[in-house]
Amino acid sequence: MMKAEWYPMAMGDRPAIQNHPRVSIRDHTLSLAADGRSLFEALRDLGLGAVELQVDPDLTTPHLRQTNGVPFSADNDAAVVRLQETLSAQAVRVSALLLMTDFSSEHADDHIAWSVRAIRLAEKLGAPVVRLDPLTRDKELPRQVVRDNFIVGVRRIVERTPDSTIDIGIENHGPIGNDPVFLDAIFAAVDHPRLGITLDTGNFYWWGVALDDLYILLERYAPRTRHTHIKNINYPPALANTSRPIGSEYAKYCCPLDEGNIDLRRVARILEKAGYRRDLCIENESLQKYAADQKFDVLRRDVQAIKAAFL
Repeated sequence: MMKAEWYPMAMGDRPAIQNHPRVSIRDHTLSLAADGRSLFEALRDLGLGAVELQVDPDLTTPHLRQTNGVPFSADNDAAVVRLQETLSAQAVRVSALLLMTDFSSEHADDHIAWSVRAIRLAEKLGAPVVRLDPLTRDKELPRQVVRDNFIVGVRRIVERTPDSTIDIGIENHGPIGNDPVFLDAIFAAVDHPRLGITLDTGNFYWWGVALDDLYILLERYAPRTRHTHIKNINYPPALANTSRPIGSEYAKYCCPLDEGNIDLRRVARILEKAGYRRDLCIENESLQKYAADQKFDVLRRDVQAIKAAFL
């Protein structure tokens, strides 16, 4: 298995800076706390220069908007150049592109084509990875059908981009996508060096894994990590190290990065040992608990929590 540092990093290959992590944030997370700021202004206020961009099927960026409030588009060459120039002028690096794919829907072929176009866009924007979603909206489908459809989708994406260096990150997401049996089946069926995982630190825990077992899973998938979502959950001691129902009281116990049970320093060591040198991407799903004038300060704490994890 190739280690992640062997892969092209955003904005060209750069050596890892020990004890000074590359921190980015989901554009959606940032938009929830921006409080009237543009995404670029909010990034600067956090002291960050990298963002994960959500890209919709029409190749627009719903959370990155122009001064007139209209999302940026990347559906033609001129629009891509305009986006490139804006990012460059703002000194913002794109750490990843996020797609909400569904290869089990009636639009599966369209989602495959969308993924291919996103990979080509990532090449132009200097983003090293495109995140794919294994979640399907049809909750009645048997998991083996979801698995087989996802394998077909990923295989076709890889086949249509044979010359690309952009990695594909399957997020451990949802009731099926957090199951190691599901993930291992994907990697076994599509054994390709560009295919890896968008490792979400909170999602395995949300899935009901006990805290001690969570670190075992993180170690297991760290060598395949191509991208990350860093979030935390603060279960009470009686629940933290037990198996729980999927999503057990998540809205109550999701929390800022510095309040949860997951030891971010331990996570950082696991990823470092596996050779991961890309961004740690903040995804805070507890912001709805805070007043509008508190949300941004919570994100400041998140940034500091990640930096402290590498001290």
